Order: sequence, then C-alpha cells, then structure tokens
Amino acid sequence: MKQESGSGQKWFTAFILSPGMIFTSAYLLVWLSINHYLDHTFKHHLKQIFVTETNRQYRIDIGSLRSGADLNSLMIKKLELTPVGETDNQRTNCSVLEIAELRIECPNLSFFPFRPAEEIHSIHMVSRKILSASVQ
Repeated sequence: MKQESGSGQKWFTAFILSPGMIFTSAYLLVWLSINHYLDHTFKHHLKQIFVTETNRQYRIDIGSLRSGADLNSLMIKKLELTPVGETDNQRTNCSVLEIAELRIECPNLSFFPFRPAEEIHSIHMVSRKILSASVQ
C-alpha cells in the first residue's frame, strides 16, 4: 500500500484547525495577555492605590502578579510590606512583613482591561485583602 506524500501535512493541518486546538490556543492567548496586563499595568495601579489605602503608612513591593488558570483568582508572589517613615537605622527585619504567596479570589478578572471602573473597585478589594492577610 502506497501512502500519499501529503497525508502527513493534511493530518497536521486538520489537527491544528480542530476546534479543540483553536479553543486551547485562544484560551492560552487570553491567559498570557491577562498575566502580562496584571504584571505590568494592574501591579502599578495596585502599588499606587495601596499607598493611599494605608494613608501612606506602608509601601508595597510585589515580585509577581499572576492569574489562576480559571481566571477567577490572583496569585501574588514575594509580597513585602514596608512601613514608610522609618529611617534605615530604625528599620529592622521584624518591621518588614514578607508573604511568600497570597491567593485572592477575584471574579471577572478577564474583564479588567476592558472595564476600568471594575478594575479600580477590584484594586481596592485586593489591597484590603492584603492588609487583612498582613494582620494575621
């Protein structure tokens, strides 16, 4: 039995254009875009609003900000809260609060780039959850 020379290419094209691969590729593209947005724009806005939420008492440093696979939660890694106003001589390791990883439920995460009002509301919610996690 002789196999056609283009059958492998046809099979690969059919595989790539199958609904499962198209959906998976689109979801991966959305997930990567949301993570890029979160790690750059959202993180910058969160740092600004967190300072005002704490009445300029704390500075926040975030290592990375990612979404969960379900796009309904935020994963904050290497979170540091530093009291503002202390000099370097007064600052000790005890005053800097470090959280290795914090997961925050955040519904409608995928709509943040398209709904700025919802993003601002969620930033306030996230900063309050960070404060409540730092107290524990």
